[in-house]
Amino acid sequence: MDEKQLAKAMQLISFAGDSKSASIRAMKAAEDGDFAEAEKLLKQAHDSLHQAHNIQTAWMSAEMGGEEVEKSLLLIHSQDHFMAADIMMTVAEKQLNLQKEIQSLREKLQ
Repeated sequence: MDEKQLAKAMQLISFAGDSKSASIRAMKAAEDGDFAEAEKLLKQAHDSLHQAHNIQTAWMSAEMGGEEVEKSLLLIHSQDHFMAADIMMTVAEKQLNLQKEIQSLREKLQ
């Protein structure tokens, strides 16, 4: 893998990791009832995942344009990180909605 592709893979892993971490922190904030913090963290997760997606899209577009992209373990690893971050963000969004619903039901019971 050449230096340019190595840098892309590492950037993708970094942005995806930031997104996944923010999603996990958002779930914890939602569990603690801090919905504003959870929403802020989910926005950070989305922004980081968007950056990762931009790298992925540019990479695929370059390959479709004829640029050689070596299929390496690092490339596969970077895609795995991207998918994991995407799934984690989806779960965190669902978790936030569920925690809000639980809070609403608790308030109705009081």
